[in-house]
Amino acid sequence: MLKIVLVDDEPLILKGLESIIPEFEQNIEIVGTAKNGVLALELFADQEVDVLLTDIEMPVMNGLELIDAWKKRQPTTKSVVLSGFEDFHYIKRGLSAGIENYLLKPLNEQELKETFVQIEKKQVTDNVVPREEAYYILRDNTIWRWLNLRINKEEWEERLALYDMTLNQNESSVLIQIQPTKETDMAEWKKLSEYYRRTYPFMLLTPENEIILGITEQTSISEQILAIHQDMKQRISNEAFYIFISEKVQGEMMYPQAFRQLTRLLPERLVKESGSLIAYQKRTKHTWRPKRKQHQLAKLLVMNNEKEIKAWINNFFKEWNDHKLESDPHQMLHILNELLVMMAESDPKELSESMGRIAEETSIEGLEEATLTYAIRYYNRKKQTDESKSPIIQNVLAYITEHFSEGMSLKTLGNDFHINAVYLGQLFQKEMGEHFTDYLNRYRVNYAKEELLQTKDNLTIIAGKSGYTDMAYFYRQFKKHTGETPNRYRKIHQ
Repeated sequence: MLKIVLVDDEPLILKGLESIIPEFEQNIEIVGTAKNGVLALELFADQEVDVLLTDIEMPVMNGLELIDAWKKRQPTTKSVVLSGFEDFHYIKRGLSAGIENYLLKPLNEQELKETFVQIEKKQVTDNVVPREEAYYILRDNTIWRWLNLRINKEEWEERLALYDMTLNQNESSVLIQIQPTKETDMAEWKKLSEYYRRTYPFMLLTPENEIILGITEQTSISEQILAIHQDMKQRISNEAFYIFISEKVQGEMMYPQAFRQLTRLLPERLVKESGSLIAYQKRTKHTWRPKRKQHQLAKLLVMNNEKEIKAWINNFFKEWNDHKLESDPHQMLHILNELLVMMAESDPKELSESMGRIAEETSIEGLEEATLTYAIRYYNRKKQTDESKSPIIQNVLAYITEHFSEGMSLKTLGNDFHINAVYLGQLFQKEMGEHFTDYLNRYRVNYAKEELLQTKDNLTIIAGKSGYTDMAYFYRQFKKHTGETPNRYRKIHQ
């Protein structure tokens, strides 16, 4: 848990922080608030405090004086400065005091949240941060926000001047992202990052401890990349790393564009050995597509067949491993994400958790374990839910799973199951939370999405296999449930 003290002479700022911070998805306790530095020292300096969030310009004792006095009593407390003061000389005094970050008013909530996340991560590994390292933490945070397009032009230019940075706008440049694996010796990684910090003017550590380097064409870029690769092999045991390389861009100011290329390149690590160089312009052409389709697993999940669910997942990933080099990891992740959307059942927290874990996995084996975890969780939850459903609705759901491509309506189902169609519709909506036609169309559209990506069949054939005989109706339903036309969906996601 992060224990935080808030210090500001403006009551509205304190109230705002007290309402914003508890909304962050972190375990945070606000120990207390104070309107100046003297009061903060008197009330809280003898209590355990992890973060001191203070304004700079305050009466009686300002924020920088408070930080200096506080560190004499609690040297492990991290300090974050929040102020409207934009004088660079004043801010640099804050850097020399060893602050974690400098946040300008009006407050950027996302930057504050990310600052707390970084502080929380560092709690595990260290207590006192050297001032030089504190400077780089601040600089890295700014560059990271810039690469992710989360900082406006004016603030970026101010921060460039603050950190005495200049970016070349003329020479060809590439961005390199070096990623550790689960097997990486982090002591070796720390030494490596310190070496690259001294060697490359444009270098940062990401919140995930990845190294990003900017390289310009002062000498051959290819030769520099090969030299980095050889150096990594010597410094990191078992080649426990991946190196991702963007295309050339015109000048370092284009690094955000290069970073987006690197982001799209990351799934390639799933089909490469550790120690690999993975370049955007030399991506492998992928020719293999899986025979097993997510619709098959969806059907097993609906039918509550635990043994076959586990067997499908095992066979799916075994088949992927057997064709790893020819496979398209982006397509495979798309299949898994479609399954996660279904299994999360519109629970945004579970969906965020599951997709986050999938995105972090660097191996096919890790993906298999994660997929199995969420599938069994879904199975157990659905089993409990289905036991509370009436037998007639359970039978209807099973029938849809088996016969969704055939013509059906409440009237035909009522005849088949010997029940009044109006009553069946009311019962279905009550127990499923949606109209029968909405459920059926969503099921059919999910099947059509899969066929669009995994076959070369034309739209008429796919519509028919999905249960649609009217193409106009198929188009309307597809766009309603995906926001895109079938042709556009195929083009974008394939």
